[in-house]
Amino acid sequence: MATLGERIRNLRKQKGLTLQALAGDQLTKGMLSLIENNKANPSMESLSYIADRLEVDRNELLEDVPANELRNLLEEVEQLYTRELISDELIAKYKEIAGKIKPYLEKLPFRYESARLLDIYSRCSYHSKQNDWQDPLAKAEEIYDSLHMINQSADLHIFRAMMAFTEHRYKEALSMIQTSRSLFEERAGVLDPLKKLDFDYYESILYSAVGDGENSKRLMEEAITFSKEQQLFYRIDALYRLAGFQAVLNRDIENKDHYIAKLRLFADFTDDEEIGAFADAIEIHYLNSFAHDYEKANALIDQNLEKHQEDKIFLFALEKGKALYGLGQLKEALGWLKKHTLWEFLHHPYDLSLHYEKDAYLALIYLELGKKELAVKHATLAKDLIEPMPDLPHKLFILKVYEQVTA
Repeated sequence: MATLGERIRNLRKQKGLTLQALAGDQLTKGMLSLIENNKANPSMESLSYIADRLEVDRNELLEDVPANELRNLLEEVEQLYTRELISDELIAKYKEIAGKIKPYLEKLPFRYESARLLDIYSRCSYHSKQNDWQDPLAKAEEIYDSLHMINQSADLHIFRAMMAFTEHRYKEALSMIQTSRSLFEERAGVLDPLKKLDFDYYESILYSAVGDGENSKRLMEEAITFSKEQQLFYRIDALYRLAGFQAVLNRDIENKDHYIAKLRLFADFTDDEEIGAFADAIEIHYLNSFAHDYEKANALIDQNLEKHQEDKIFLFALEKGKALYGLGQLKEALGWLKKHTLWEFLHHPYDLSLHYEKDAYLALIYLELGKKELAVKHATLAKDLIEPMPDLPHKLFILKVYEQVTA
């Protein structure tokens, strides 16, 4: 970070001033050179004079991190920082961002730019598994609160709740999000529409995580209706995905078809193939696990694999294995099931329960191939993984497979 003298020199050069021009008639060129080279300290009177000549506030020169340096850092960080599905590549980027901010942590002034940097640092540090994210997060919230930036403070509360979610403390996370929502509704009177949708979305996710599908469905439908009334598209694809999967679990075919159709329309509207792939993934899961129409599921999987090639294989490898098993193609099914990997950043019981089916299908295949020891091994693994999860159809299926294999 720049010293006082370096800050004066940098600002002078930005203004296109020579030493003589900045010195004017109250300082000598030699004295100013000594100040810029940190060989002399200016008096407060001289500092005020220099600040006036540079057209900045004197406090900006005195701050450990002057405003222009802070703004430049924030601009650089904002260009790097994105909030998307966690991946190894994103974590590497978060480490880089945290490294850029860390040298400034102890010297940030009490202003918005500092709060935003502390906010970003906390998130990046947490996701990249560094241990110094809590104090910066508290400081960011303190600055946001003092500046009456309700939406930004609410974001930090949601972040804290979702940290509990990623650690599978689902009931605690739900309680946290509900407490925070009440707090900000009391503070603001009426929540900003986007912030209301944030709270609706995350509370709905957490209701479903604790096995309360009824309240989850209620909040999803309220959020979708609110989005239409406000003509907002914010989070609408995520809400449609969650509503579509909830309909599959409830065997509500009409709503399942409705939300998948909405997702496909939204994918066309936004020209986003990934949204379309998720819509197909919901339909394929329904065809395999509920309708048992393996031929139709397999055809839809092949369409997606041809369209998306390798970049979406994580969405379809497990379902491809299930479809081939249902069609009696055991060796081919085994190959696809072995391609499936459980994405380490999945935390919702819906996602986990679905993926835990892999070992149950492996157990069934090994049983039919006469490899009883392997069948028992995978059936036991699936049972141990699924037992803490809510009583979803996936859990019932896995426990049934375990009983069959170990009988």
